[in-house]
Amino acid sequence: MNNQDEYSLFQTFKDTHKDVTYINTLGEQKHELMLVRDPSLISHDALGSGQNIPTEENEGVWVYFPWRNTAVRILPEGEYSELRLSRNKNLITQDEQTMLAKSCIAIAGLNVGNPGAICIALEGISNNIKLADFDPLSVSNLNRFRAGLPDLGVNKAYISARQIYEINPYAKIEVYGDGITNDNMESFLNNPKIDILVEETDNLKLKVSMREQARKLKIPVVMVTGNGENVIVDIERYDLEPELPLLAGYLDDIVLEGISKVKAGEGTYQERIDLARDFMGVEYLDSRLVSSFGEVGKTLAGIPQLAESSFLRGATIAHFTKKILLREPLVSGRYVVLLSGSHLGK
Repeated sequence: MNNQDEYSLFQTFKDTHKDVTYINTLGEQKHELMLVRDPSLISHDALGSGQNIPTEENEGVWVYFPWRNTAVRILPEGEYSELRLSRNKNLITQDEQTMLAKSCIAIAGLNVGNPGAICIALEGISNNIKLADFDPLSVSNLNRFRAGLPDLGVNKAYISARQIYEINPYAKIEVYGDGITNDNMESFLNNPKIDILVEETDNLKLKVSMREQARKLKIPVVMVTGNGENVIVDIERYDLEPELPLLAGYLDDIVLEGISKVKAGEGTYQERIDLARDFMGVEYLDSRLVSSFGEVGKTLAGIPQLAESSFLRGATIAHFTKKILLREPLVSGRYVVLLSGSHLGK
């Protein structure tokens, strides 16, 4: 709170919200920040406990999380960011961290996109994030989606926004709770213009149209696909190659033709499931996953997905978006990230 007026407003809030839980660790935060700024103090514990660090009544910022009915006292934005991201050093330099914070990332599809959004927020890869999904959380999502029973029925984009705010309440987040449509796609991609599109929607028509629009706007696209214990990553550098074919040439013409039929309202349910499989590319998928597509609507209610693959995909999204934003060499194409490894022995 920077002035007496803000402090007075907070006191009024407290008087009218008696049932709110208040968490105040500002002294400990100031103590930890001192150690970050002068690590030599750690060796002889010159500062003692954070409880010994004085705080003024109007110091810091109180953040209220209505979905938790909880208010937390934290450091001002610059100091909070310095402390929160201090363990990124030296894996991410200060100049890199500053560059990343200014970026704007849009994530369409928060089923797979959720762990990616969380990794991006945790590492400070972007302070400006757009989230789009129309789907509410259901019980069958709880084998892989980082949420719990109290979140049932809440839109996945809003759940993801809440999780990001709890990590970084200074983040700027736009939520498209109706998902992406022809009416809002331009705004999602270009108002303000994003630096990277993470495309993880289930709608094949939308996957194509978003790429076509991203190509026009020269926006790079990142998509990850589950493959059992591995992850397939598709990188489309429309920022560097504005004439690049969709999906960097991996999208078969037959699949595109099938998607066009879906646009026209044609095709059976099984044909649509097969298109979803072929969009990924059968030759790149785990055999169990490939055989499962034919069982959807028969012995399976949906395409199988596992938490281990979901979280690996989230880390992969963060890794590749960071490389693009930091202008590291990364060409368009398809990549494989392997979870399985080799035993190193003694």
